[in-house]
Amino acid sequence: MGSSTGWRPSDLDTSQPGVRQIQAWIRGRANLAVQLRDGSALNGTPRWIDSDFIALQQQPGEELVLISRSAIALIRALV
Repeated sequence: MGSSTGWRPSDLDTSQPGVRQIQAWIRGRANLAVQLRDGSALNGTPRWIDSDFIALQQQPGEELVLISRSAIALIRALV
């Protein structure tokens, strides 16, 4: 049904320091606070990132929450 000439998301630019930081948090299983542009906030552990979304697991064993990268205002590690 798809074609190779159809719309494709842009590649994740791993040369960007922000992307590298998020990848480090994923590898280290850091607990993050993610504040969205609408003022709401989520806490959890990042599981993966792609060009459009970040997957956050709020509690062990729970389903992943997908957060649109364009909706994020702030990400910080919780210590």
